[in-house]
Amino acid sequence: MNLFDQFYISVYQKVKKYKPKLAARLARFYVSLLQIGLFLLLGVFFMKFCEQMKLTFLTTPNAWLLFVGISMFIVFKNWIGYNGKKRSILLSKASKRASQHSLLTLVVFQFLVYGLTFVVSEAA
Repeated sequence: MNLFDQFYISVYQKVKKYKPKLAARLARFYVSLLQIGLFLLLGVFFMKFCEQMKLTFLTTPNAWLLFVGISMFIVFKNWIGYNGKKRSILLSKASKRASQHSLLTLVVFQFLVYGLTFVVSEAA
């Protein structure tokens, strides 16, 4: 079970207490946003690195097109992956473990990823 699976389970179990019908959708949305944010951070870092090294192999419009395509792939992958059998397996494994992340930790981690992306994008 990887870190994203643990985050999915944590969000799912926190939301299920209040909104049982929306729990799976919100957990999948959270994990997708987190993965897209990490990919954006990596992309911005490499774009700034290449800019500092005076390398031009990917233009800005092409980079955004690539980012949108990969973001759509991430959403589709999570939609397929966290439905059905895998979710049942993850939830059965989660009941054996007591390690749950707090809701505050999950929200702060999301803001840290996007905040760090903003800081890296503003660096000279």
